[in-house]
Amino acid sequence: MNRWMRFLRGYVTLLLIGKEPERFLNLCSANGIVIWELLHRDEGYQMKMSVGDYFRLQPLCRKTRSRIRILQKRGMPFFFQKSRKRKAFFLGVLLFVGLLYLLSCFIWNIHVDGNYANSTYSILEFLETRGIRHGIPKSRVDCAEIAAAIREEFSNVTWVSAKMEGTRLILELKENVDGYRADESPAEDQSPCDLVAAEDGVIVSIFTRTGVPQVRTGDSCKKGDILVSGKIPVNDDSGETIRNEYVRSDADIIIESSQYYYDEFSLKHTVRTYEEKTRTAPFLQLFNYRLNLGGSMEDGSCDYLVKEHEVYLTENFVLPILYGTVEVLPYSETQATYTEEEARALAQQRLEQFCGQLEKSGVEISENNVTIELSGSKCITKGTLSVRKQAVDKTPCTIEELIPPGKEES
Repeated sequence: MNRWMRFLRGYVTLLLIGKEPERFLNLCSANGIVIWELLHRDEGYQMKMSVGDYFRLQPLCRKTRSRIRILQKRGMPFFFQKSRKRKAFFLGVLLFVGLLYLLSCFIWNIHVDGNYANSTYSILEFLETRGIRHGIPKSRVDCAEIAAAIREEFSNVTWVSAKMEGTRLILELKENVDGYRADESPAEDQSPCDLVAAEDGVIVSIFTRTGVPQVRTGDSCKKGDILVSGKIPVNDDSGETIRNEYVRSDADIIIESSQYYYDEFSLKHTVRTYEEKTRTAPFLQLFNYRLNLGGSMEDGSCDYLVKEHEVYLTENFVLPILYGTVEVLPYSETQATYTEEEARALAQQRLEQFCGQLEKSGVEISENNVTIELSGSKCITKGTLSVRKQAVDKTPCTIEELIPPGKEES
């Protein structure tokens, strides 16, 4: 910091010639004159001091009968003095400062932090639909509105902070990673309903909280059968039903059912082989315009590995400039055929991926009756999976009016 301040204020390198250098240095210290980089030379002492302190040396030189010779002049005052006739230079500096000010009025970087379930790409794509994109003027950015829109669009986002720092829009998110989603509806539906089977199967377990169970563990059910009724009969002392109470049924019901699985793929496939020889070229990008400094990147069949870096003027002042390298990876494609062992391994892998997706959605697989067959030029995987899951739907109760005994209509 001191080095920069000295450069801004200007300083000189001096050579002190005299018979009493010690007295001269003591007088400088007594008068608060700062000296640095003091060196002994054959002719005298070399030192550096600020321009302001230099103009205070004349009385000290007379007292000590010393002479001062200026060896170098450094700093902004001397630079401007030499450049006072260079109008184009100062015009360029003025234009540069104006350009920086203009660029500081826009958002050049949108940074998303704290997102796990929702990808950064999906969030940026949503913001694009709301008109929030790179290069948008700061005056058109409403942080409160952006935070509210993200919470409304992504239901598993519980907290959003949007703020602008320099030319960056920083979004900090907190998500419900355990899968719980808050119900933002004004009022939960409490109307009476029955729980019915969503598909054919066998009842594995049933735990009723509200309502009257109509089935037991081990019973078979068809799609649409009532499993838990929301109608609760109220009986008198003689056991005769005098009225019905209707509630909203609630229960945990696990149904075991069969799910058909079918998958096929061709035994012939394309194998991509990358060449050892690659080519790397630098590039420079301004806004959305990219200049490849290594010539054309069209090399036929190839992939591109791009490494790019943003240009920061300060920590939060991002310029709309990118630089980096593009690595060209040429490859060749050949046709090949899976062996029986390879085909069965791939089919098993695809089946396991499918089962894994079912388990992530809360489905338990109790039995696997899937077979893998090679037929001609295809590998076919088919069969049934016995799965256990909560396969119930809610339907409104049918309200029945009972006429108590002795109050028959006339």
